[in-house]
Amino acid sequence: MSVVGIDRVYLGVQDENGNILTDENTGFTTGMIEVTDEMLGTSSVNFQTSKNGEELDGNNKQLSFIKAMPTASMDVSFNNLPFDVKNKVLGREKSGVGYVDSMTNQYCIIITRSPLPDMKHYAYTCMGKAVATSKGANMQTNTSKKTNRVNDELSFEGLACERTNDMPYIVACDEDSGFSQKALFDQLCPGQTLITDSVKASVPASTGSSSTGK
Repeated sequence: MSVVGIDRVYLGVQDENGNILTDENTGFTTGMIEVTDEMLGTSSVNFQTSKNGEELDGNNKQLSFIKAMPTASMDVSFNNLPFDVKNKVLGREKSGVGYVDSMTNQYCIIITRSPLPDMKHYAYTCMGKAVATSKGANMQTNTSKKTNRVNDELSFEGLACERTNDMPYIVACDEDSGFSQKALFDQLCPGQTLITDSVKASVPASTGSSSTGK
């Protein structure tokens, strides 16, 4: 299934027991937040997964394949992720007037959404439990010919969780019967109030931009 670009990214944070953090100091009050146009959106999502395993050979041929647990990761480039959002997702702790990395994992939820080629439907690639890390920044001087902008580059490593059948990621498409964006959000982030309407999100034909389906 092909997709066309990246339309939206949604983020949430949870504790080690999978409880969604909605306190404004540690989480997001709606459970999930949308990386909006006002945040300048997301420029790229590089999703990678692998299904390692072992060949089972016999009679001079490969007769079967023993699957190993899949892995999944996302490298995401945000154009201007708010400072507090970035630090919450990374699980950084307050230290004086700044933030420092914590040795305790902060678990995240990430939902990415891309239009299909018909520009009428969406595909979703999601992690119900992930750990985010910062890829750092290569800061260079501006010149008279070029402004060297540095995006917020985060990597998400998917982990097994009950909400995704103990797998590190889940994919969905609104062409499936019975699908609603709210049901997906409720599955991955129980108690969220960002998406409250069961209607499917729509892709306006004129712009390719989205409505949230709230």
